[in-house]
Amino acid sequence: MESKDDFASKEGIRINRYLADCGLGSRRKTEELILNGQITVNGILVKDLGIRVRPDTDVVSFQGKVVRPNVEPKVLLILNKPAGYLCSHQDKFHEKTIFSLLPETYKNFKIAGRLDLNSRGLLLLTNDGDLAQKIAHPSYGSEKEYLVWLRFDPGEKAIQTSFQKGILDAGEILRAKMVKLVPGKDCVYRIILGEGKKRQIRRMFHASGTSVLDLQRIRVGLIELEKLNLEEGKFLLKDTSGFGNEFY
Repeated sequence: MESKDDFASKEGIRINRYLADCGLGSRRKTEELILNGQITVNGILVKDLGIRVRPDTDVVSFQGKVVRPNVEPKVLLILNKPAGYLCSHQDKFHEKTIFSLLPETYKNFKIAGRLDLNSRGLLLLTNDGDLAQKIAHPSYGSEKEYLVWLRFDPGEKAIQTSFQKGILDAGEILRAKMVKLVPGKDCVYRIILGEGKKRQIRRMFHASGTSVLDLQRIRVGLIELEKLNLEEGKFLLKDTSGFGNEFY
């Protein structure tokens, strides 16, 4: 029987990448599966994150079930989300989810950075677990940019000071990297976030004494909605193999 050292000495790919390719989540998520003792290679329990596997010869199992890489091409789905659609695969209280706008083929795609029910704009989905992690997780520094229409304007200087210093709300510190009044527009702000917490922008403006009438995400990383010529409710697909550092 092979030992753990035999696995580590083989040529091949790192086990976290292999498991991610099998559709078990991002590489970071699959590392948790390994450390929790849910992965075996050739029948041997492994907990070493440095192990490499050869896809052609090694048999890798998750919770006793053999797993193999997903052979379908990895793609990014770019959706111009309308307001009133929930970012959820299924919800008994809402018939209108974003997946009702998409063909059945994409029903299992991961949502990389959600928008709330009443927000609209650029939404990214993918079947690539690593890419979803890079888009959504703040540690990768992926900027998100928004246009926000307010009920009334508390004043640009006051907003800039509080948003960049940080607002304490429900035990969380909420900050913006940039906030600026759109020239020539009353009560319309352009905001850039380095990380996005649940309903963050709405919460920040509520704490500042006003409310959001409309919120549109217009950019994620270097992907800009304006340049895509994409109508609300429509989507397009991109092959992720061509991506470099578009998101961070």
